[in-house]
Amino acid sequence: MKESSRIKCDFLSWRIVRAIVHLAVFPIAFQIVILCALIGLAYNGFDIGTDINHNELMTLRKTNLTTLFVWGIWWPGMIFVALVFGHAWCMVCPMELVNRLSDALARKIGWHRAHIGKFFRAGWLAIALYFIMQALVAGISIHRVPHYTAMLLMSLLGLAFFSGLIFNQHRSFCKVFCPVSALLSVYGRYTPIQLEVCNPLVCESCSTKDCVRPDRREHFDKRSCPSLLVPYRRDPSDGCVLCLQCVKVCPYQNMSVGVVSADAPVRQKKLLRPFEAAFVMIALGFVAHEVIGEVKWLDAFFHAVPKWLNHFLPSLSFGWFEAVWFLALFPLLIWSIIAAVSYFTGHRAGIRSLLLAAATGAAPIVAVAHIAKALAKISAWSGFVPLAWNDPHGLDTLHRITNHTLAAPSGLVGLPIIGWIMLVLIIWIGWRSLRSLQQMPSEFLPASRVSLITTAILFTSVLAVWAWTA
Repeated sequence: MKESSRIKCDFLSWRIVRAIVHLAVFPIAFQIVILCALIGLAYNGFDIGTDINHNELMTLRKTNLTTLFVWGIWWPGMIFVALVFGHAWCMVCPMELVNRLSDALARKIGWHRAHIGKFFRAGWLAIALYFIMQALVAGISIHRVPHYTAMLLMSLLGLAFFSGLIFNQHRSFCKVFCPVSALLSVYGRYTPIQLEVCNPLVCESCSTKDCVRPDRREHFDKRSCPSLLVPYRRDPSDGCVLCLQCVKVCPYQNMSVGVVSADAPVRQKKLLRPFEAAFVMIALGFVAHEVIGEVKWLDAFFHAVPKWLNHFLPSLSFGWFEAVWFLALFPLLIWSIIAAVSYFTGHRAGIRSLLLAAATGAAPIVAVAHIAKALAKISAWSGFVPLAWNDPHGLDTLHRITNHTLAAPSGLVGLPIIGWIMLVLIIWIGWRSLRSLQQMPSEFLPASRVSLITTAILFTSVLAVWAWTA
């Protein structure tokens, strides 16, 4: 490679990988397979779990193939993939395929469709949907009831389909409605594995610019960027879904995926966008709730507030008070402390910039804490996979476990081991992040540093309890 190359380890230089990427059916073939799997999981979960008590649901969520796969493997796995491989999930996401098919149908018919306003294009509807989904997790336990999980899957597929019919923007679901778009956008910033130009000089001299030509946008394969991005001028959080059409269409094979140099534009240290900052603020509470919940005495302490609130309205389910606590009140408490300390340590650029800087500083710590919970869940749930595969509904397995004729599988790795590993990792990431903040403008440094240190103290404290848990 030339010295000017931004790709330091080019995955597409591997012959088998390049051959797969350049197939006309890539990535659609993977999307179709996953779409069929999700429909099958939804079918498997219908009408199961709505008449089962809370204690049995705690076991059924692991014995039913639908809830086991969605909440115990897919969701934790997506967090891990986002932190290591960025938007790799978007590459094979069936929602994108369904949305693109309905968009193509609407364009073929030629009917008039609505334009999505600037407010929703900025990501706020996706944040609202993420908030609602997490509230439903606490309020009605959609992650434990297979029927509710099945309804969620079909609702997402339906939303992807109808958003393509109703709105005229390309990939309207991905840009506006996807409830995990903010998570992927924020966590995907921290991996060096990115889509990037190999040699910027080649793109500068290119006369055809096939990757951005409007007349190639509707092709089945070798299209210009369907997301209307400029692949050779990428920025962090630009919404790229790694469809790799720019790789296919480039006549010079100058677009690739791999380990990108630290000075590439896509890896620049920039403030989070407002909707990304909002996600981090909400996720801090959700992730704290998740990691604290792994230790019983910590969980009891953490939930003292929602239990106290529940005394005033006992007619409402405790889950709704729990949602209010970890999605709103607890984050508000933490971010208020961060804002106050940031102000006293020198931040004077206004509340908006303070919150953006604070969220930017906290994001890598929240991300590592999130993956700690993901690893703990995968470890605890993976042993149930053979049982769920043999009994997809999970009811017979549930009854055998509750009748003590079948022992519940133990976790693959103990919580203390995961705690030690993640404790070391979060300290290392925190140190690296603290150093990288030096690249930010000086007016943002107080808030970003205070936020990083505060969240690091919070989550290292919890992970230390994991590590010393017997």
